[in-house]
Amino acid sequence: MIELVDVRLDHPRGGSPPLVTNANLGVPGGQVVVIVGAAGVGTSRLVAAMLGEAACAEGRIDVFGRDVGKLRRSSLRLLRRRIGIVPQDLCLLEDRSAQLNVVLPLEIDGIPRAVSVARAAECLARMGLEDEASLPVDCLSSSARQRVAVARAMIREPELILADHPTSAQDAEGAERICEAFYEAASRGASVVVFARDPQMREIAERNHWRQLALIEGRLLPLGEVELEGRSIEEVLVGFESAPTPLHPVADDQIPNLVPFPITARTAGAR
Repeated sequence: MIELVDVRLDHPRGGSPPLVTNANLGVPGGQVVVIVGAAGVGTSRLVAAMLGEAACAEGRIDVFGRDVGKLRRSSLRLLRRRIGIVPQDLCLLEDRSAQLNVVLPLEIDGIPRAVSVARAAECLARMGLEDEASLPVDCLSSSARQRVAVARAMIREPELILADHPTSAQDAEGAERICEAFYEAASRGASVVVFARDPQMREIAERNHWRQLALIEGRLLPLGEVELEGRSIEEVLVGFESAPTPLHPVADDQIPNLVPFPITARTAGAR
């Protein structure tokens, strides 16, 4: 479903060394892969590259057999309808209810309202959010908001799921709910790639025998190959944390293949 071949990703503002060097990874349908990395080492940049939003300096990323770096914006938009995305910043519409945020992808697809609302209710129930469905998301806790984003990612029953730190705000129960959703998606044949560094995600991954890798010093390594030297993986990751890169406004046309989360005038104005 998704394959990285000799991928190199440079810092978006230049500089060296590269964020990611010679990364190779294949995630077939029915498999969950967890990638851990310290803050600032490039995991979010790697997510962006998998979506065609950041260009590879070398190598390629194939999604459903297509090199995302060579696709037009229109083709990327169609491709993303088959992908469930949980962005780290969630990208929720603050003034809309949890339910209306979750139905957004189906509204874009033109699915009848009664069908989309029923599906949203099911997805929210799996996340333990039945009672919060009608509340604006800006009234919800950070953990509930994160689960709303996961429910939205799942509503299309996607073939590929990319989740960027989806359990960072969760307690044990919330993390279990989210990982159960990933497990069910993989059982249906989806490929699931999760970027996370919290211990409870890794504990669940270990219990479910999910493949785990680490992004350290630009290399994507199986977690078992990381040299711990008597330290915990948390201590190793902290040792490689990078200082955050300052953010500056960049025009959309300066970012290759940028495809923002789809919001139309019709759906953005709905209440």
